Amino acid sequence: MNIAVADDIRDQRNWGATAVKGAGGWHASGVRGVLGGPLWTNAPVVCPAGGRHYGGLSLCFRQETNALGQVWPDTIKIDNLRLGGSSTIVTRFRWDGITCSSGYPGWIYNNSLSWSSRQGWMFGVRHDGGNRLGMFVGQTAFYLGTSSNVITGKWYDAAAVLTDNGPDNTDTVELFLWPEDGTLLYQKFTTSAVTNTISGSGTVIGSESFQDGYTSPSASNSGKSFKGLINHLAVWNRALSYEEVLEAFCFPQPLVQIGLHNSAVTELRVETEADPVFHPGDPWHTVPRALNTTHPDLTLKIPLTDLQTNLNYVFHLKTFQTSTAGQKAKLRFSVNAATGRDIRLGANQDFFWPIPKEQLVGGTNTFTLSYVGGPATWISFDWMELGGAWQMGIDNNSAGEFIAENKTGDHFYITDPNWKNLERAIVQGSDSNTVLHFVLSPEMVSNVTFSYTTRIVQQGCNPGTLPTPPYPFSIGVNGRILYQSTGLPDNTLLNLPFVPGDLRPGENDINLMFNSTNGWLQFDFHRLDTQPWELPWPGGSLLYLQ
Repeated sequence: MNIAVADDIRDQRNWGATAVKGAGGWHASGVRGVLGGPLWTNAPVVCPAGGRHYGGLSLCFRQETNALGQVWPDTIKIDNLRLGGSSTIVTRFRWDGITCSSGYPGWIYNNSLSWSSRQGWMFGVRHDGGNRLGMFVGQTAFYLGTSSNVITGKWYDAAAVLTDNGPDNTDTVELFLWPEDGTLLYQKFTTSAVTNTISGSGTVIGSESFQDGYTSPSASNSGKSFKGLINHLAVWNRALSYEEVLEAFCFPQPLVQIGLHNSAVTELRVETEADPVFHPGDPWHTVPRALNTTHPDLTLKIPLTDLQTNLNYVFHLKTFQTSTAGQKAKLRFSVNAATGRDIRLGANQDFFWPIPKEQLVGGTNTFTLSYVGGPATWISFDWMELGGAWQMGIDNNSAGEFIAENKTGDHFYITDPNWKNLERAIVQGSDSNTVLHFVLSPEMVSNVTFSYTTRIVQQGCNPGTLPTPPYPFSIGVNGRILYQSTGLPDNTLLNLPFVPGDLRPGENDINLMFNSTNGWLQFDFHRLDTQPWELPWPGGSLLYLQ
């Protein structure tokens, strides 16, 4: 949500029932149920699209049904929070089945739906006529696919995007569903149902309506409630793009991102209450918003696999303010046992530090940012990221980690944890392309040099067919040809550096294209890596200040 509309929600110590607490936000006044739910649970959370846990916990929604068959749902009510016109919801949930025998929909989110006035919308699981992701916009129903695509006990990343294009019939509704151990399901509808006018009492999470007590599901909406777990849920008062939704699913490419690039510290925490040690999955609001003499350190404890330790990363920090305008603070960045050189940073500056693979270890790695002096007595942060590199597949002269190209789609998002969703080869005919999608921040694109590396491991064709290997192929990036070959022998390693203009902020794609009328070509692995920093920057020191 736009902060001007809903305020920033950090943790419940900053929530309140009055306008003073929360600085303009609305208190979630209806968090209750017959057993006091919804309740936090530490049930294991699967990240279907490859994103990270949010806070390490999930809200458990458990309805109660009495001897008369009446239902008391778990709900969260937020008075006066309404989204009109273009809007987006993104969530991760586990559905645990229907609430009662009537088989009503399990609504996750009700945005002030008014049936009679055809306003608002609801989003969730429909399980009469198939267990499908769906929503109502006014009186119009939209459902993903034609058969069941939501299974009880499995985790899903899901989203809906509504675009209001005015009074004609060009509004759109888009539904996204990424199942655990599956691939993205997507459908787009054209409609006139989206309206900027909205009324009603506000937002209800977990049910169609807020029911404070047992009611009959046939005479009320109590049975139309969600049963299961919600790991995170976010709404926007605009229509996110297709790429932005996938970015929200996958928690972009960095190993770690803390905070939003919004010239503010509101997602982070006052340093006297913050935890100076961050682990992946910890809430951002536990991270100190600033460093000073009393609270000098922020430590990131990041686990890396042996494969990940063979890549070169970059730590990027965007500062926000210092204690006195124009003054700088002295900072130090350390990686495991390697202590970096002290550098001075002021307000609104970007700090980039290369992390060569030689400094990394398999298991937990320790990255520490320290305040070591003034003249500024403190320095605060807008956001930070640690990333810049990824690898799909093992460098072992085999494509065995991947799957036959006719058993999955052509598009693969690199945060997908399941390599069996990635084609092992490009071939003649309908599977002549494999497209890798990944995300980079604008600062990474502008200030870091990257390369793409792969190895050809096997080419072949059916006996007696022509032409025979080696086969022509090409590699493109973001719609332009990066490399083209008339044919290379098996076990050829390709390392292709990117030049300025090849990569772009946000989503990028690398397209592998087969250019022969016969045969196939398999790949060993796919790697994006950062390139060594070059002069005039001295090794191990601050490399770039913007």
